[in-house]
Amino acid sequence: MITIHKFNEQGQISIFPADSIHHLNLNNEDSSGTGLIWIDLENSTIEEDEIVFKKIFPIHKLTLEDISYLRDVNKKPHLPKVEEYPTYLFVILNPLCDDFQQGKKVLDIDHATTQLSVFINPKLLITHHLGSLAGIHEVRAYFDRHALKPHHGSDFIFHLIMDGIIDRYRPVLDSLEEYFNELEEVVFVAPGKSKLQDLIGLKRIINVLRKTLIHEKEILFRLSRGEFQVIGETRVIYYRDVYDHTVRFVELVENNREMVSDLLQAHLSSSSNKLNEVMKVLTIISILILPMTVISGIYGMNFENQPEVHWQYGYPMALFLMLVTSFCSYRFFKFYKWI
Repeated sequence: MITIHKFNEQGQISIFPADSIHHLNLNNEDSSGTGLIWIDLENSTIEEDEIVFKKIFPIHKLTLEDISYLRDVNKKPHLPKVEEYPTYLFVILNPLCDDFQQGKKVLDIDHATTQLSVFINPKLLITHHLGSLAGIHEVRAYFDRHALKPHHGSDFIFHLIMDGIIDRYRPVLDSLEEYFNELEEVVFVAPGKSKLQDLIGLKRIINVLRKTLIHEKEILFRLSRGEFQVIGETRVIYYRDVYDHTVRFVELVENNREMVSDLLQAHLSSSSNKLNEVMKVLTIISILILPMTVISGIYGMNFENQPEVHWQYGYPMALFLMLVTSFCSYRFFKFYKWI
């Protein structure tokens, strides 16, 4: 689906039907708020991509391959990156999927992130994504309430999109931290196979978040130091603010990564201790029964010249010896505090 947003001289946004894409003349548009165009492609078809990226706004064939990366269902999103071409700046981001941001799906690693491809030049902004993104809808809603200032251009809109994408990591990281606290209380009391699977799943998703945030931090670092001409000098400070948020989230992810490693070690230690306790009890029971087994074995050999066999008190005496030897073994263990 193609959605065309155009800002008028007052910076107010207007949405045009998708078929008006054929009548766009990007060469005659101004470079700031007046006439600025934002084209959003959500779940677009291959035919719609060809119209936009081959006829309306031709892009490099390698870039076209990158934006089509997720059309293969077996592929994961392309890692974040930024590349500068003569007519546009190309950025790939990995925003969190809308479904993943719910606490009950915090371990759903296959749907953790998606791919957002962005094309920026002074007169145009194109966003391309194969799934619904709340961040895009929020920016659209923002411009329904606020006009785009004359000195703001496509770099300002892109800043709003990036800021929304990065801020959406906070509730997920908070949810992870709460889940860690719950696991920390359970892992020492009742370590089990299900908890181990949860911890391994957490470790995998944290690694995904860490890898994504580190790459996006590098992109924001380059954007915040004014490396690209399409990012105006007055907008660099906005990107620097988003970069600071990303740095804090990377630190939180690193802390969570250490925490899950510690919990894994604690779980393994707790399971090992529990197994040792079970083995200790079984060993003590075996040792207590061992004297009984020896005595019963001796008097169960059935030799003819065995005096106690025909003794009327032989059976009670054998039972008495079994009880005495077991009791002495028990007291021996208690004396050395082995039990």
